[in-house]
Amino acid sequence: MKSRLLPLLLALAACNRPGAATPEGDGKEKRETLPLPVRTVAPVRGEVAAVIQTQATLESDRRADLAAEIEGRVEQRLRDLGDRVGGEGADSLLLARLERRELALATKEAAVRLREKQVRIEEQGLARGQAERDVEQARVLLAEATSVLARTTSGTTDGTISREEHERATFAKRLAESRLLSSETALAKAEVALRLAAIAVEEAEVALARAEEGERKALVRSPIAGVVTLCNVREGERVRMGDLLYRVEDPRSLVVYAQVPAREAARVGEKNEVVVGSSAAPTATSGKVVLVAPTIERESGTVRCKIVVEPAQGFRPGLFVNLRIIVERRAGALVVPKRCVLHDGDEGTYLFTIDEGKAVRRLVRTGLESGDGVEIADGLDEGAAVVIEGQDTLTHGAAVEIRAS
Repeated sequence: MKSRLLPLLLALAACNRPGAATPEGDGKEKRETLPLPVRTVAPVRGEVAAVIQTQATLESDRRADLAAEIEGRVEQRLRDLGDRVGGEGADSLLLARLERRELALATKEAAVRLREKQVRIEEQGLARGQAERDVEQARVLLAEATSVLARTTSGTTDGTISREEHERATFAKRLAESRLLSSETALAKAEVALRLAAIAVEEAEVALARAEEGERKALVRSPIAGVVTLCNVREGERVRMGDLLYRVEDPRSLVVYAQVPAREAARVGEKNEVVVGSSAAPTATSGKVVLVAPTIERESGTVRCKIVVEPAQGFRPGLFVNLRIIVERRAGALVVPKRCVLHDGDEGTYLFTIDEGKAVRRLVRTGLESGDGVEIADGLDEGAAVVIEGQDTLTHGAAVEIRAS
């Protein structure tokens, strides 16, 4: 039995000697020679754009908040939440009526008082006209009395006129002077009365206008066409002055007020295109920057921009939207997917290309980014094979195996 075991023990000892070969060979040596699997893409020429992305809520640029201008009870509600307002005729803008009976009576009373004042001013006008005629007549009589007195005075000198007749002429002139003075006084009083009557008419006109304005305020009317987005009106309820009754918004007049980082604000202006999208809308729509605030908001460090949004299906006030403000476009740029590009804190930005089965580490200078693509401004040839998968484990000069996409 010992003769049979001895050859087996010798064989086992030989297998366990250092440096003895195994059927599988040296595993470490094999791993070093295996090529690393990668996938590649070719850079393409295309348009890239620099985009500022932000979010905001759509608002209506034309909105009217209608508060009660007088106190009163709601007589009739003509429009409710969601109703369209506007169209042909003034009544198409009418939203509700408050009780107007007392207001209408006040208007009629003011109209009556105005008519009374108008009649009074007509009477004063006639009186003034009569006073003017009396003055004219008194002046004529005074001129005649003055002429007679002159004749009697000369006649008294040459003895042709008696002294009694001269005294009568003197008395007649004094009487004419007194009558003229009285007439002129009456004319002055008539003019004052006429002016006072005119003031009374103006006061009555103001009172009537106020009464009519009060009656008009009982009609709640929208100044714009649009849709009722708030209604706090119930028939029979009493409202107080200042109560918010309605809000009307024009859904076709859409704007957003976007907050742009201050460092980017200088690139934003009226020339910029804006793409406006939302998960609640079937498709995106366009916008236009119309205003950039001249100041930076201290708390957020942003600049407020007003953007007019083109109406489209699904877009309405209150919708939360995503904004892509295109600040620069560049055509014919060399573009690769963003995930091809890696970053090294010491050397900068780089990517890998494949040359004769080996990985080549290339430092590159990037430019604009657009969507999933990034412009390679320098460091890459147009026909290169750029690694898009497997680059995280590559080193310069490593053997690679390009796999199909």
